[in-house]
Amino acid sequence: MIRTWQGLGDLVNRFRVHTLGLEPVSTVWAPGQLFRLKVPYTYLWSPGLVPKPSDWGPEIDIAGFVFLDLASSFKPPDALSEFLEAGEAPVYIGFGSIVVDDPDKFTTMIFEAVKMAGVRALVSKGWGGLGDEGNTPDDIFMLDNTPHDWLFPRVSAVVHHGGAGTTAIGLNCGKPTMIVPFFGDQPFWGAMVAKAGAGAKEPIPYKHLSAERLAEGIKQCLSPEAKTNAEKLARDIQLEGDGAKNAVDSFHRHLPLQGKNSMRCSIIQDRVAVWELKQARLLQLSALAAEILVEKRKIKWNELRLVRHKEWNDFEGPGEPLTGGGAALLKSAGGIVKGIGGTPIRWAKTVRKREKKQERRASATLKSSTDGKQSRPSYDPSKNPSKSDSSPSRTKSGEHGMEKHLPNGPSLEDRGRMHFEKITDLGKNQNGVPVGPLSPQRVNDPAEDGHSEASEGSEDNLAQDMAVDAGMGLAKSGEALARVPMDLSLAIAQGFHNAPRLYGDTTVRTPIRITGIKSGLRAAGDELFFGVYDGVTGLWLQPYRGARDNGALGLVQGVGKGFGGFILKDLAAIFGPIGYTMKGVHKELIKDKQPTQFIRRSRIAQGYQDAKALDEAARKTEDEKVEKAWKVVLELAQETAVVKNQGLKEKFRFHQASRRLHKEGKFESVGSAAVALEEWRREKRVKGLT
Repeated sequence: MIRTWQGLGDLVNRFRVHTLGLEPVSTVWAPGQLFRLKVPYTYLWSPGLVPKPSDWGPEIDIAGFVFLDLASSFKPPDALSEFLEAGEAPVYIGFGSIVVDDPDKFTTMIFEAVKMAGVRALVSKGWGGLGDEGNTPDDIFMLDNTPHDWLFPRVSAVVHHGGAGTTAIGLNCGKPTMIVPFFGDQPFWGAMVAKAGAGAKEPIPYKHLSAERLAEGIKQCLSPEAKTNAEKLARDIQLEGDGAKNAVDSFHRHLPLQGKNSMRCSIIQDRVAVWELKQARLLQLSALAAEILVEKRKIKWNELRLVRHKEWNDFEGPGEPLTGGGAALLKSAGGIVKGIGGTPIRWAKTVRKREKKQERRASATLKSSTDGKQSRPSYDPSKNPSKSDSSPSRTKSGEHGMEKHLPNGPSLEDRGRMHFEKITDLGKNQNGVPVGPLSPQRVNDPAEDGHSEASEGSEDNLAQDMAVDAGMGLAKSGEALARVPMDLSLAIAQGFHNAPRLYGDTTVRTPIRITGIKSGLRAAGDELFFGVYDGVTGLWLQPYRGARDNGALGLVQGVGKGFGGFILKDLAAIFGPIGYTMKGVHKELIKDKQPTQFIRRSRIAQGYQDAKALDEAARKTEDEKVEKAWKVVLELAQETAVVKNQGLKEKFRFHQASRRLHKEGKFESVGSAAVALEEWRREKRVKGLT
């Protein structure tokens, strides 16, 4: 995971921030995030080859290998069929998309190894361009692209680079395998195959490969022991079943379809909930159920919020305050310098862009002038006297008056609208609500960015463009400067909050997700209260837990953790409210830039399309189901309103009963909620509460 994050972390964070509008994942906590959060994960390899480690939790599954069926549609060339039938089963040697530095030298080495091993061979040309035209030995056939699931059952052993897919199909066919790894996960697969004894005794990296070592590996693959182990692995893979089906089953098994975070719609149980009613958060609605309720004027769209079935909150920010505060200052300074310092670069880009546009315009003008001269003799204005202009000069309607005789095409604005309607094909629902996921896409209006082609040659316009670029630089620097107090206080607060984890304190709380001013104030309050509470109570709880788990040594460690937490957590309680409140304000200010509205429009569009797709009988059934469910919702709301007007004791009893019923899953659907409501009323009657 660490290597994966090192290679892809910047791409992941760029996608999260610029596309999804999410916070970047901290480089400190990212590598262990899947483990800490118990994120369901499925590996597509055979447990017969790589068993599931004993310390992996139930959220991780091993589904088995996944294969494509390409053999059924493959017709081999005659030369290949003749070679296969001419003698004993050959050894396959191929390295797929790997490109070697010297393909001729590599080819010669393969030919020598085949001769030393005394076998026939199929050598795949691959992307590396292997082969020696005219000098290929009789016992070697140079392969073009051939499906492995067709080819491998017809060979005696396989030698390849150790790609996961090639390794899988070779073992699935029961063929002893020798792996020559180049990079990435290839050494891992080579080590696993060697450990299983299903081929060569060890993988030979490409840089250490020689004709002698390749020949020896081939001989090891052809040993009875290797054949037996490879065939056993093949049987295990077959018994594991279809890896793709297993992976899908794993995916569905980990979906929260019951319990507190159930994804099901409360009304239409076989659909996923995408909305929740603000006034009744236990009521989750699918896109279709919400569309029907809005259409029947039971609710309005602004009474619904997007539902989040699971919050994947993890630790954020630096691991401790010193480097965290320093990094925040450096980042802010870099942003300030980048904004102003990048202005000359933007100026240069603007000048180059204008020069290229002028060159294109000049070229287009020259071409149109040449085309006009060639076509002018064939045009006779007298044959079409309607509003003709005998002057060949440029007119408002076209280059030389020719375009005025063509039908008027759609305007640029119309084309943008047509493109949008073509993509969505949605229109509006019966309430007049636009259901397209986006407003009509902005067409390229040169006036919007100050680069008008009509005045490109103007020096005044160039100065205006450069002034805009300078203003953008100042704006970026100003934004970075304005963020300094928030970034610094937040980094210090998060550093103090996370620091106890560095010495093994497992009681550090995961902060809530901040999306606006409300959640920011809540996070600030939580940090203030729990920072002081955990810091003080840790003075005796940490030694107690340490002694309970690890005896005298644990007691000493607990004392150290307690005093450390008392200092660090209380400091986090001091700095946290400042940083989290400012972050909440910042999030509130940039809400318009978040994709929330886009997602809302998409869900509205989904509901419209789902309703539109129903036939008359299905629509009637769903309408009746929603109507019946809504009556239950109103009855629950009425019961809640009655309790609110009663005494404290009744309110407490109702609250306790609601928590119990919710824990028992009685509010997962409107049907079970109706049963729970009846139980509550029966309990009231028994106890004489009216």
